[in-house]
Amino acid sequence: MNTTNRGLNRLFILLVGLLLLIAGAAAIALAAVPPVISQWKQTATSLAGGAQPWVADPAVGKASLLVLGIIVVTVVLIVLLLVFILKQGHGRTAAALQRHDGATRTRIDLAIPKALLEEHLQHRGELAGLRISAYEVRGTPMLKVTARCRRGISPAVVSDLIGGAVRDLEQIVGADVPTFVQLTGGFRTGSATRPQVA
Repeated sequence: MNTTNRGLNRLFILLVGLLLLIAGAAAIALAAVPPVISQWKQTATSLAGGAQPWVADPAVGKASLLVLGIIVVTVVLIVLLLVFILKQGHGRTAAALQRHDGATRTRIDLAIPKALLEEHLQHRGELAGLRISAYEVRGTPMLKVTARCRRGISPAVVSDLIGGAVRDLEQIVGADVPTFVQLTGGFRTGSATRPQVA
């Protein structure tokens, strides 16, 4: 329901998790496993003894290119992370409906359908809670109705109840209102979430 690429999001989390897992395992091994500690000391001594002169003097020769490359890679990573962070959570909109009829453009704010749906649904005994928001999906506003159902109430009953309320709303505003309905609660079936598109 937002502009975040879910696949890239999960891939990023997976890669970061793997890197942290490897770093943690290496730190534990270096601190607690004697053979690894001794091997690391030998390797570090060998590398330090055979280091090239340009490694010891980072201001000249190959080292300056190495440092420049590290800086460029770091800046690129920072920019990518900033773009990723700034894209999180986008997609919310204050408009519940937008129509274009020739030269006429109609916009209905979220406050109107929210008030109508809450008035229609909030006192129903089948519901323990109700939250209504709007998101922009592929350039089109869509309502999101999240209903928390009371234990023992059938999801089909609540789905029909909300569907009827949305149909009444569509008659009032005179247009189809794309709606995503998410049902949560303690059903006898043990279902925690039952998304449904109306």
